[in-house]
Amino acid sequence: MPIPGVYQKVAEGQQSQRKIGTVENPKKFKGQDFNSIRDLCISRKQLFEDDIFPANLYSIGQHLLSQDKLLSIKWKRPTELQRDAQFLVDGASIFDIMQGEIGDCWVLSVVGALTLHRKFLENVVPKDQEFTHKYAGMFHFRFWQYGEWVDVVIDDRLPMLNGRYLSVQPRVSNEFWPSLLEKAYAKLRGSYQNLHWGFISEAMVDFSGGVQMDFNLSKPPLDLQDIVLAAARSGSFMGCTTPGDLHTGNAELQNGLIQGHAYTVTDSTQIESSNRSEDIVRVWNPWGKGEWNGRWSDNSSQWDRIRPDLRKKLNIDRNDGEFWMSCQDFMQNFVQLNICNHTPSYLDFGSPQYVWESTNYYNQWVRGSSAGGCSSAEDMWKNPQYVITVQESQGTKKGYNVTVALMQSLSNERKYNPRWLPIGFAFCKVTAKGVKNGSQQKFSRQHATDTINSGLEQAREVTRSFMVPAGTYVILPFTQNKGQESEFLLRIFTKTSQIAEYPDTKPSERNRELTSNNTSSQSENIKKVQRNGNQAPYPNDATLSDFGSRLSINTQNPKAVLKRYQDGNYESIFARYANQNSEMYPEQLQMLLNDVVITDKTFAANRGDFGLDSCRGILMLMDLNANGRLSLSEFGRLWKRLNMCKDLFQTIDVNQTGFLDGYGLARAVQEAGLLVSEAVLNIMLLRYANYVQRLSFADFVCCMIRLETVTKVFQNLTKDGAGVYLSAEEWMQIIMSS
Repeated sequence: MPIPGVYQKVAEGQQSQRKIGTVENPKKFKGQDFNSIRDLCISRKQLFEDDIFPANLYSIGQHLLSQDKLLSIKWKRPTELQRDAQFLVDGASIFDIMQGEIGDCWVLSVVGALTLHRKFLENVVPKDQEFTHKYAGMFHFRFWQYGEWVDVVIDDRLPMLNGRYLSVQPRVSNEFWPSLLEKAYAKLRGSYQNLHWGFISEAMVDFSGGVQMDFNLSKPPLDLQDIVLAAARSGSFMGCTTPGDLHTGNAELQNGLIQGHAYTVTDSTQIESSNRSEDIVRVWNPWGKGEWNGRWSDNSSQWDRIRPDLRKKLNIDRNDGEFWMSCQDFMQNFVQLNICNHTPSYLDFGSPQYVWESTNYYNQWVRGSSAGGCSSAEDMWKNPQYVITVQESQGTKKGYNVTVALMQSLSNERKYNPRWLPIGFAFCKVTAKGVKNGSQQKFSRQHATDTINSGLEQAREVTRSFMVPAGTYVILPFTQNKGQESEFLLRIFTKTSQIAEYPDTKPSERNRELTSNNTSSQSENIKKVQRNGNQAPYPNDATLSDFGSRLSINTQNPKAVLKRYQDGNYESIFARYANQNSEMYPEQLQMLLNDVVITDKTFAANRGDFGLDSCRGILMLMDLNANGRLSLSEFGRLWKRLNMCKDLFQTIDVNQTGFLDGYGLARAVQEAGLLVSEAVLNIMLLRYANYVQRLSFADFVCCMIRLETVTKVFQNLTKDGAGVYLSAEEWMQIIMSS
């Protein structure tokens, strides 16, 4: 949920002191500030029209389509296409996406992967964008560029060709996040034309800021299957391509695959079939249809040889573009696999997963001094040098332990033909003692005892991973020829001996259907536990501490939980109690809550009306603008939370006592998708429960809304889970508004 205005001001003040170019404080692409432009448009009562990426042929590109098609393009806003236009409908799903006329499968395959991993999605898609509250015909998205995050602002005019989407088309007619995200990426790249054919590797890095590796499937490494399984376990992006290029087109092959096409790898697992194990992978087609028809496809006989429950879980027979195939068939029919994550965690095959440290170096090759090229060993050692030390605890027993990624300046894309300057690096072990990482000491080729050359690649970024023993190593980035000048970014990832405390894991909810099924299953389990009483008593000798230690099990995404409680009735209810300016103050909110919400028989035993002070507190937590009153959209967010609280309370209080005890509160917190410790649960009881540690419904609502808000506030003040330092003024603002 959005954080209230008072909290937002504190968060903005904290972020302004941080480095520009982070996810929290991205650079403004082309100097455009989303909030400032939106406020100006709202004050002028006009919709934004972007003069940097205008609604004309410049933004399309002169060579994307034939001249008659280019002249037929019309630009339409979502509100002109659909009366009930929405940015998101039930969250972002891979099945929202259907590729349009542009050949940007390499982008959409990554966008599809983005929907499967919340850690990536929230970085790219800022929250609280919609067509109702503060709508000004504009949206914004974040992308990683050359070591920094940038914020790209767009207007929402979309190109239409003969009444059809030129760009990606949403499967749900009134959901527009895929089309708007694609437009923002087209603006970043210069035009829609520049999205027509490209490289998955580049899109993966742009959408994650991570380190990616590509694997040639005609000559795969021996440990490729281990890497794929580890990548699926660690929540990595995975994409793949079939043979073909721009000249061969996208012909459909007899096996159902598309020639020269990019796909998303959505999962990988090992399955028992006919008394033997087989590795299978799940793949998705950005067209939203068209599937593999070979072994392990939707209707293949292989599914008859596995357990019925496993088949029901994995084999979903529908033409949505997603299908399973064996790893053997995968490697025979695809030419390349790309994997990307924030760190090379996909190189950790076993359990546990290790922590990787990263170091970034910005530098340049300068003619006459540091642009040695690679034509001879002498010249190669004249390039910039970077020293790393691998400790004994980081040795080869733990597999890959060093990854190096060399990226050239993005401005090179338009300087060279075709596209990029050939670059590479040498990874050399040297004889040296007492040399620290980042040392300025210069080495020569006489110091090298072993050298691994990455080779030259005409690519934006060259990445290699190594299994090396303890020792001192020097990395030498180079261009093809001596004297070639360019800036570059060198990223070095080294595995530490530390085990990750919270390793990346696959999301538990991968699409809408699974969200719905998980929800009903968990609710049913709760009802079974509670069938003999008000709230299930502590089992045997269990205590609140025992339950608190298990809160991480089967916990849902709070956002996904709230989406089940969307209700269109709130507008008429709001209109009955709001003032003439369509605003609601605490006194009006109190009347509404007591007249409308506390009417169910569940609360009849102990009515527990909402007091005025409680209503002031609730209003402050929902007040995004910090003006002491609720707008319709702010009330809509509150209404969802009230519906959630009613459902949780009624589900747990099956005997309709009108109260929840400590165990009932703990279960409610878990079902809401929130994680708290035993200490926090005890504080919640002290603050909101009565003298016998029971909560009325009104107290429960105040408690749950406050818990969700403070959780969100902390996430906005610190992205790494560590502490955040507040000034006395910031501390006073937060405490006095709580």
